[in-house]
Amino acid sequence: MRLIISALRFILGTGALVFSVMAILAVLGFAVPYFDLLNHLQAVLFIGTLLSLLFVPAILRRGNWRRFMLAATATGFFASAITVVPEFAASLQPRPPVAEGRATVKVMTHNLFGMNYDMLRVLDVIRKEQPDIIAVQEFFGEQRSELAPLLKETYPYSAFCRGGKRANLGLFSKIPFEQAQDGACPDNAYGDQRTAHILARFALADGSQFSLLTTHLDWPAPRMARQREEFDLLASAIQQVSGPLVVVGDFNSTSWSYALRNFARGAGLTREDHSLLTYPTLFHYFGAWRPTLPFLPLDHVLTRDVAVHELHAASATGSDHLPVVFTMSVEKPAE
Repeated sequence: MRLIISALRFILGTGALVFSVMAILAVLGFAVPYFDLLNHLQAVLFIGTLLSLLFVPAILRRGNWRRFMLAATATGFFASAITVVPEFAASLQPRPPVAEGRATVKVMTHNLFGMNYDMLRVLDVIRKEQPDIIAVQEFFGEQRSELAPLLKETYPYSAFCRGGKRANLGLFSKIPFEQAQDGACPDNAYGDQRTAHILARFALADGSQFSLLTTHLDWPAPRMARQREEFDLLASAIQQVSGPLVVVGDFNSTSWSYALRNFARGAGLTREDHSLLTYPTLFHYFGAWRPTLPFLPLDHVLTRDVAVHELHAASATGSDHLPVVFTMSVEKPAE
């Protein structure tokens, strides 16, 4: 029995030490980009270091090892908390009210998941939420051929990108829009363009105008440089857009990462989502895709000169991402 207890103490102590070291290294991600990958796991690190701080030192024998573990787990928890807690606190802040006479627009952004073929379930969630604009990512040909006709009557205005990997996007709208032909939206399903964006300009009934851009970026691993280049290209495209702007999509980067925060700051955007866990809602094991609890905030809403009055994750659609739905208005309508 003593051997079992000693082994258990060793396993728990080692696990706690691993969580703590990972949390500490994540804080240093501003200096070492590879450490920033650990920030994507902050939901796990925060819970792991908290449990380690509460329970692991308590089960260890008194002595130098116990004191060391107490210091290590406390440091790890603090390191994770300085990233997670401000983000959570921001999610509790009240949203601005709608200004009198200001037109509002409801937008849904959603990664449909390339292996999700239940477009009727997607349609049910759209009908429930009743957005004015729908931006979709991972929107492949078979999905488009089924969903687009179902939406045509309610959403007569649309645009699509057809490319390789993450360059398959769609935009549906009740409001007329003008698509910017900036060369970033391919129309070749067999092409090798990895990412794309749709940029559209809208005019509202109160005279205000805004642009909306939707995109889908690559994962930061295993090639961090590729995602950094995509962020740089996206920031460059944003700098060419004047006036109020909304940027939505699957960034494959969490709100805890320096990469996303630096992008938003450099592009002059305000991120509106905080601690909104949207991925993964499905995980493949035992030979099938099965529901799971999301622990990564990958789907984001960023704005410039736009007020967001409400934002939430919508119901599951059969995708491995939850949709994000928000209501907005333009802060500075045209005179």
